[in-house]
Amino acid sequence: MSDRLKKIFSEKEPRTKLISYFVGCYPDYDQSLSLMKEAIDNGVSILEIGYVTSEASAEGSIIKKAHDHVLSNGGNLNDIINLVKDLRSYSDKIGIVLMGYIANLYKYPIPKFVDDIKKAGADAVLVVDAPHELKEENQLREALNKNGLSLIKLAAPTTDDNRLKDIINIASGFLYQVNVSGVTGDKSADETDVANFVKRIKILTNIPVCSGFGIKSPKDAKKMANSGCNGVIVGSTFVKYIQDNLSAPELTKSFGKQVKSFSEVLK
Repeated sequence: MSDRLKKIFSEKEPRTKLISYFVGCYPDYDQSLSLMKEAIDNGVSILEIGYVTSEASAEGSIIKKAHDHVLSNGGNLNDIINLVKDLRSYSDKIGIVLMGYIANLYKYPIPKFVDDIKKAGADAVLVVDAPHELKEENQLREALNKNGLSLIKLAAPTTDDNRLKDIINIASGFLYQVNVSGVTGDKSADETDVANFVKRIKILTNIPVCSGFGIKSPKDAKKMANSGCNGVIVGSTFVKYIQDNLSAPELTKSFGKQVKSFSEVLK
């Protein structure tokens, strides 16, 4: 497990960590870097950075649109890794998770990818479409383990107990608890369902549980924090805020206020 993630989840304040998802290099490299720095300054504990892909099958229309924008500008995985370097130079405390699809890493290829992200200062990887039975997922997990980095795993409401145990046994850093079925950004999470799922997971493991999908407002974040999870993940809401305010002259500052409206309810 990443030492940095371990330290983040051992800190008492804030009680529930805010994890923010960004599409890396959206809307462009410099503005993406500024927006993530602003998120760090306004209470985010972990940055989850989506590395650009044309295969965003698990993403809703909001995030897919951002990926397409970055691709149209020629963005690639190397740019995302450089972004990690710049963010790590800005903060040695922030957690950084790279999130995306296995095909991009296979092409990179996997050993070089892990070596490069470790040098850049990343802490973990989350691969959306790679079950633990997949050979490439095993290669990635072994490479990350050797380098002291974490592989974040997803657990969905439809995950049965046997598979949940298998996922927990190989997960590291934290477990990404998917609150709703379907793609991100489409549905709102139900507080009772989330709390029951958290309890189900915590019977089996001490690994931190972070709750994502369907968190659209600070009020939602506060409700999810009361579920017993260790962190809440906000993705589509932040990406949409950026999309809706691209032409605003003070986008970075106003985005910081948006992030703070979530982080301040988690203290």
